[in-house]
Amino acid sequence: MVALVFVACSTVKYNKVYSYQDEFLHNSKKYTRIHLKPVERRTEIGSAYMVFEKEMNKGGEDVNAYFVVSRSSSSFKVKDKGFIKTGERQFDVLLMDPVSEFKSKSETTIYGIATADTLGVVTGQTADIDTRTWIEDKFVIKLSKEIAEGIKEASDVILRFYFGPIPITYKLEGYKLLSVKNALKN
Repeated sequence: MVALVFVACSTVKYNKVYSYQDEFLHNSKKYTRIHLKPVERRTEIGSAYMVFEKEMNKGGEDVNAYFVVSRSSSSFKVKDKGFIKTGERQFDVLLMDPVSEFKSKSETTIYGIATADTLGVVTGQTADIDTRTWIEDKFVIKLSKEIAEGIKEASDVILRFYFGPIPITYKLEGYKLLSVKNALKN
């Protein structure tokens, strides 16, 4: 017997720059996806998935950063103001279009049980259900020309947000920062 298995992988690629012409919106775009873990350890705030996008149109260009930050369901929501530090320059940024989504994932494991005694075989099942819950905060930051230029010139970029009293810091450096710089190039 021969069995063929086909597996389709549709993994999202990170740290790669994509560009395209959008004939519907009459513009062109460049973007990159970045995944960062927080600098702080042992906190209720987790990783951030980011998309840095540069849109070029007849009116000029817009640069936006889109964020999805995972946090525990017992944490506070993100405040509407954050900070970006490029080299020695610090910028205040507003978090636009904030949305919080409650997420849940359950995994069920079923165990079969068979026992034998003098009267015969007894079978049964037991189930183990593991449920994980978390919250994803999504928001957008409009990057001014000054911030975009600062990112292009920096050797590292610090992003700081506050979830209630808890600070969370993401640091862009190395090949991840290079990917963002390439997306912001002309």
